[in-house]
Amino acid sequence: MQKQLVSHFKHKILLFLAPYLAFFLVLLLIVMALFYQDNNNACQSTDTTVNVTTNADKEAVAKSLHDNLKKISGVTEAGIAGYLGNTQHESGFNSSVIQSNAPYSESQAMNPKVSGYAFGLNQWDNSRRVELINYAKSKNKPWTNAGVQYDFALNHDGTNSDLLKQGLKMTNIDDATEFLRASWERGGAGTTSKRQSYARAWYAKFASGSSNTAVDTATNGTETTQNTDNTTNNSNGCATNVAQGMGTSGAPVKEIPSAYKSKIKDTNFTATSSSNTYPFGQCTWYTYNRMQELGTPVENGLGNGADWGKNAKAKGYKTDSQPHVGWAVSFSQGADGADPTYGHVAVVEAISDDKTHFLVSECNVVASGTGTVSFRELTAGQGVIFIQGKQ
Repeated sequence: MQKQLVSHFKHKILLFLAPYLAFFLVLLLIVMALFYQDNNNACQSTDTTVNVTTNADKEAVAKSLHDNLKKISGVTEAGIAGYLGNTQHESGFNSSVIQSNAPYSESQAMNPKVSGYAFGLNQWDNSRRVELINYAKSKNKPWTNAGVQYDFALNHDGTNSDLLKQGLKMTNIDDATEFLRASWERGGAGTTSKRQSYARAWYAKFASGSSNTAVDTATNGTETTQNTDNTTNNSNGCATNVAQGMGTSGAPVKEIPSAYKSKIKDTNFTATSSSNTYPFGQCTWYTYNRMQELGTPVENGLGNGADWGKNAKAKGYKTDSQPHVGWAVSFSQGADGADPTYGHVAVVEAISDDKTHFLVSECNVVASGTGTVSFRELTAGQGVIFIQGKQ
């Protein structure tokens, strides 16, 4: 009788616990599934390896680069061809080549002051060479790895990455090739035609088979889209020609480059002043507004962009040949792409960490005459005068 009672109670207890055990079992399975999924997602999201072949066959490397670049939104076949034309001229698609076939020297490689010792697919030199090597080390890969160089160029080369992406989105082969040479590579003067020839050949191979008609059309007939925001404006005040990248050290972009974002505190670039008498949308109109916003105003009547430096100095403003944050900068005719008749004027927003470049905000460079503000990274040189506003 006692055994029957024990068995009866065990049965009752099991019946009572069964729903709870089933519930906990289902819960355990759900947790295990989520854990497995999270681990899989983590592996997928943290794997930044880019599959670019490192190969002695230049066509295999070029095809690998082309196919990876095609995955990026907004990139064009013409832009890719321009990149490939420059890469062929720079390195012959050899990711491990050092300029002049020099041997590797750690002391030279890690010294940003050493020039003429360029590395890799796109022959990075000076501080960019050092940054490439450091980035490769952070990924526990050799700097010679083509995938590392590809990722560095697109995502980790400071404002240069922004310039590369801009060139890759251009729609004219010759223009894209020259833009990347002058603004991104920043070297190779006198080699433009050879690079463009390489670019057209790569376009023919990857974009449209061997059709010469397609290459000619891409080279000569598709400039409208590219130049929508790059119109030259000859109105009184200032004008700029951005077709070839605004000089050798930078090109206009509509967003603050990532390397400078933390340096700029006042980001109200659309502030206007009722006292402004300069023509709407001109570089002079914007610079007057921006200097007012920064609390260091300049006056009306300083003339065209090229005239600001001398006229401001004559009126007692402090001027300099070196950039200072918050100062206006006057470009003489033709300097850094300024209009050959009216010149240009802008505002210095920040100085690079290594003190070799400065960022300007400006107007009438993209979508000219509309008041659109854009940014460029430049280097101090001939034909520019920096102007301190009133204190």
